[in-house]
Amino acid sequence: MNQQPRRNQERHYRYPMHRVVAVIDDDAGTKVALDALRGAGVDVAAVDVLSGPEGARLLDTTGTAHGLRGRLLRLVQQGAYEGTALQVHDEALRAGGDVIYVPVRGDDQRDRVVDILHATGGRYLLYFRRWNVDLIPRK
Repeated sequence: MNQQPRRNQERHYRYPMHRVVAVIDDDAGTKVALDALRGAGVDVAAVDVLSGPEGARLLDTTGTAHGLRGRLLRLVQQGAYEGTALQVHDEALRAGGDVIYVPVRGDDQRDRVVDILHATGGRYLLYFRRWNVDLIPRK
């Protein structure tokens, strides 16, 4: 079975709760990361990937493409750590990189995903919990 991530899906990317999110500098690095995640038993079909300028358009850091609710959400996020994350992600996408969103269940899976993403070139790793965003440094 050839599982593929959801790449540049046309939808509003809100708060990625219970996901580890990483910046990867190019498609080759993203492929390596996805292969490693797949090898570790992660359901890659549930992974979202935003790529390049099209990904930046879909991320919509101002929310203007998603109406009043989208603008209000982004306004609230700009006052929190998510605003910094949105800016970093937008810059990486506009430079031709990827942002990968990996859903996780529990601390053990989160730790495995973090290790894989760090080992395969992921940077600026974040874990989005219910009411908090954790920046995950390299070990």
